[in-house]
Amino acid sequence: MAKRSLRKTNRTVLVVVEGETEEAFLEHIKRLYYRRGTHLIVSIKNAHGHGPQGVIEKLKSVAKTADFDRRIAVLDADIPLKATEEKWLRKEKVETLISIPAIEASLLTILGRHPPNVTHACKSTLQKHAPGDPTDARYYARHFPLAVLEQARSTFPLLDALVAAVSTG
Repeated sequence: MAKRSLRKTNRTVLVVVEGETEEAFLEHIKRLYYRRGTHLIVSIKNAHGHGPQGVIEKLKSVAKTADFDRRIAVLDADIPLKATEEKWLRKEKVETLISIPAIEASLLTILGRHPPNVTHACKSTLQKHAPGDPTDARYYARHFPLAVLEQARSTFPLLDALVAAVSTG
């Protein structure tokens, strides 16, 4: 009897983000870096605000209906994690990627700009350097093409971690 080859199973990654800006940015990264045939399924879910608690609630609700090999929470530091939230994330082995103070600061860093220390200043500074709607996918295609992301990956560990999450699992 001939040996049957084993079928490769897909690895699954769940990435839960705080809001629309993070979701649009992650979808852009996924479009650029994800390759079919890699046996990887990446799901990006949006907690629609509500800070770390919203992300944790979304992680819990998605876990009720699906099991993932890897779970990642993408958070802003402008709302600090409570001790109970940190404990839950560690206990559940959820990787945590944090933008300081917010995703807009990370976007400015990718563009080679020094971000301000407060979220509202980051948002207005980002609009000066990359005007447009950061919840729209076309915004990222225009301001964050592959060449810009590749240049920033080597010096910005958060970006490298986000790319790895959606491309290699």
